[in-house]
Amino acid sequence: MKMKKLLSALLSAALLTAGILPASAAAEVASTAPSEPVPTAEAEDGIMAISETAPTPATDERLAKVTAKVKSTLGISDTYGEFYGELQENGLAPVWSLNWSGRDSDGRLEVEATEDGKVIRYYLSSEDPAAPVSSTDWKFPPAFPKLSREQARASAEKFLKKVLEGGLETAQFSDQNTGRMTTETYRFGGTILLNGLPSPLSFSVTVRAADGVVTRFSRDVLEGQTIGGVPSAKPAASKADAGALLRDTLALRLEYVLDPESKEAVLRYLPESGDEYCVDAQTGELVNLTKLYEEVRDKGESGGALFNAAVSTPEAATDTAAGGLTQAELTGISKLEGVRSKEALDKALRELEALGLDRYTLASANYSLEKESGDVTARLNYTRRGEKDSVWRRTVTCDAKTGDLLEVYSSAPYTEGRKASVSEEEARKTGEAFLTGLWGEEFASSALYASTPWDGERWSSSHGFRYAQKENGYFFPENSLQVAIDITDGSISALSRSWTEDVTFDSAGGILSEDAALDAWFDHFDLPMGYLQIPVALDPDVPEAMPLMDMGYAYFYGLKLAYGLEEDQRASGVDAKTGEIVLQDTGAAAADITYSDLDGHWAKSQLERMAQYGVGWSGGACRPDSALTQIDLVALILSAGGYAWNSEDDADWLYRRAYDLGLLTRDQRREDKVLTRGEAVKMLLDAAGCAGVAKLPGIFTCAFADKDSIPQDLMGYAALAQGMKLVTSETFDAAGTATRAQAAVMLYNLMARSERGV
Repeated sequence: MKMKKLLSALLSAALLTAGILPASAAAEVASTAPSEPVPTAEAEDGIMAISETAPTPATDERLAKVTAKVKSTLGISDTYGEFYGELQENGLAPVWSLNWSGRDSDGRLEVEATEDGKVIRYYLSSEDPAAPVSSTDWKFPPAFPKLSREQARASAEKFLKKVLEGGLETAQFSDQNTGRMTTETYRFGGTILLNGLPSPLSFSVTVRAADGVVTRFSRDVLEGQTIGGVPSAKPAASKADAGALLRDTLALRLEYVLDPESKEAVLRYLPESGDEYCVDAQTGELVNLTKLYEEVRDKGESGGALFNAAVSTPEAATDTAAGGLTQAELTGISKLEGVRSKEALDKALRELEALGLDRYTLASANYSLEKESGDVTARLNYTRRGEKDSVWRRTVTCDAKTGDLLEVYSSAPYTEGRKASVSEEEARKTGEAFLTGLWGEEFASSALYASTPWDGERWSSSHGFRYAQKENGYFFPENSLQVAIDITDGSISALSRSWTEDVTFDSAGGILSEDAALDAWFDHFDLPMGYLQIPVALDPDVPEAMPLMDMGYAYFYGLKLAYGLEEDQRASGVDAKTGEIVLQDTGAAAADITYSDLDGHWAKSQLERMAQYGVGWSGGACRPDSALTQIDLVALILSAGGYAWNSEDDADWLYRRAYDLGLLTRDQRREDKVLTRGEAVKMLLDAAGCAGVAKLPGIFTCAFADKDSIPQDLMGYAALAQGMKLVTSETFDAAGTATRAQAAVMLYNLMARSERGV
């Protein structure tokens, strides 16, 4: 069980049934809660008697009390000229909306708070016309925010200390960096720890980059979302005992996996999917969360709403007409030579009786060209009418030139009481016979890997089977054939093939035992203890449960102190021969630019400051002294505008952005061209909108020591670069090879102009 899943309120879908109240539905109590005192039940001689609680204070008195508490917590000034409060009454947790505005204030302030004054939402809206307005337009060069992210976080931490419940709640910030050079606000988020332990509660804080003022805050609260309070943080069960129980819930399977660096398949132990578990830290009991959710769902099934998944409708093909044709267009057209018409393909497919197309009408056909191979595929979309104007759909993909069958998928309408006329055994025989005739060689090297028999589910209409290649007694599921059989007529309703040719397979010798692999897999988990939000059956002897039970609810949320398994998200399995955990490269987030090769470099501070805002190059290394190429500089400039580029495979994407922004034209693209210092300065200043001025003839001079050797077409750029302190060296060195560090520092100097008063 992944603890992150455990700590994130997993029940929003499971509780969408009558008789169960999800956290989001707690507000429903408000509309039905009585304004009179809420009665409580007390037992007297075995008979439930009703006694009244203390009278509820007048609404204005309640508003005055909560307003005073919120003002004290937040330090709200008396400069606002207007104020009003609104109440969302809730039998469990009333919520007040407090609004300040007008007079000598700098805008509008909105606060939501609980009855005891706990701030759960805060929004400060500035009405100052000079206040910065967010924009996604391209602005180059951007300026560094006045406050660093560290300074903004200090403001957020100070605010959180005021609004969190001291002694119980503390803030744990996430590591996500939301800073960009276009930043006008910093956003922080994280988890609210209870008694120093993880919980399902989260928070978000927004800080204005201009002055460090908190403008937005929101948080989750227990009030109205859980009952029973916060359990003690002192566990009765040890971490070791919990770990032993959770280890026994894990299972691995041994199969071949294709090495992404080669065409060799290696043996790996991979985790089996199964039920989710935690261990109650106060009782030491293993809790099957999956079964708990199922019990909650089953008890609320009667009269409950069903989740309806939308069925996509294939789009009709569109015809295009051509006028006068160029040679390039004629060459492209020739690639469709020999492609059959949809009528011819339809006729060929109907001859395959197993597809059951005699009951279907051809609705449309789409043709697709694979540019590299030149292969053309056709996707034919069929429909048929069912009962009550329902529509069955079947899509068949084939080779557009040969008509060879490639893929089938179908969708069936929702049907109450659907019956199967084809058994699972009959369906399997049909599917295997069809696969033998279609892909006999591949099927002969495969075995049944998984099956999904129809079980009466009203959205499903097929028995499904997946066959995977088997070598040395172990499956290689990346090479697989899939087939599904329609339960109503026995036709092929789904078909696909995923197969890599010429794969070599590692030997099956020297394999670790499953128990040893399981030990290695278990050891890679952390075993944190924290508060988990789970459904609990409502107890009629608990007064706070009575309003919910009166509304017909059987479950509500409660907190449980629990142990759970938290894994490295990069882990995919265990190497079957070495026992090492196999980690996948998930890639760094666009904003997380870090460098490992800057120690002792003259540009280290500038490069690292830019990296904090996502400006620079991804990949983990800067290569500061390497020659600057055109694609290096394009990527650097675009990163300053929030455009992230992570792979050389995406060079086309990067250059399309550059063309759109006018940084260069298509005929100027020279990815690997090494740029001179003069060319780098020119591209940076052109991007900054200085091209028109820099090209004015005969008006510029500069004080560089080598000004006599600067080409006249670069003199304007050199003068601007010196005046704007873009280049601070004694010489301009127009013809010298630019380095990546030099280009980055030039950009840094552009972005820091406002700080230097330039």
